[in-house]
Amino acid sequence: MARPDRARIHLSGVFDGSRAMQLVNYLRREQAAEVVVDFSDVEGFESFGVDVLLRELATLERARVTVRCCGVPPCVTEHLDEVGVAVSSSVRHPRWAPWTP
Repeated sequence: MARPDRARIHLSGVFDGSRAMQLVNYLRREQAAEVVVDFSDVEGFESFGVDVLLRELATLERARVTVRCCGVPPCVTEHLDEVGVAVSSSVRHPRWAPWTP
């Protein structure tokens, strides 16, 4: 059976350590060649959740799945770049972003 080309994960709520581990466990099981993780409905990012995600992404087997993220704040984007995870802009204004006039 062929692998699907792409899967999409849409997260909401607060991104904490528990949520990060749920995401990482999903990524470990995913069969798609590419997984897009959409953080645009996440209301807040806890430091521990981001640390867990970055640590686990750095250890994931890269050949298995390509992970791309969208809707993450700039401070998280910088760290994702460091572990080789592609980041794209969100289609809509992320919930965590400050409102602009």
